[in-house]
Amino acid sequence: MRKFLVLGVLLLVLLVSGAQAGEVKIAVLDLQQVVRKSEAGQAALAKLQQKFETLQKKLKAREDELRKFKEELEKKAPLLSPEARQEKEREYQKMLREYQAEREDAQFEMKQAEQKALQPIMKDLEKVVKDMAKREGYDLILEKRMPGIYWTSPAIDITDHVVELYNQYKKGQAR
Repeated sequence: MRKFLVLGVLLLVLLVSGAQAGEVKIAVLDLQQVVRKSEAGQAALAKLQQKFETLQKKLKAREDELRKFKEELEKKAPLLSPEARQEKEREYQKMLREYQAEREDAQFEMKQAEQKALQPIMKDLEKVVKDMAKREGYDLILEKRMPGIYWTSPAIDITDHVVELYNQYKKGQAR
């Protein structure tokens, strides 16, 4: 609620001061779209997807192993002595805990990899957007997915323009 109030006050101040000084230039930007559409973002996301698939295969193999063990245990349970059945149940529970720990580790690893891959892109994007805002005279650029923004006119959406500028920026760095 406080964010909405701050955003509302900020917009009101800008509009009032803009009305006195001339026209206020406002735009919205979808950073997720910029990352998905930009060449550097696509390359980073492809690497992340590859890593995700590798981890997914590893987890799927463990899942299959668990399922087979459980099925075998259920089939042989009536034939086992109570002590042997308890031992197999403990073994299954241990395998299940190990699998859950592996899954949590994989999720943490993916989150870390995502941050590592996207951090330099976001840093570059911040520079590109600030330079563009100064050069093109923007007074305010909002992130389209920010809380409190329910609708924006396509006329003020600069996402595709930023994708172009970012791709040019990266090509210039590569030289």
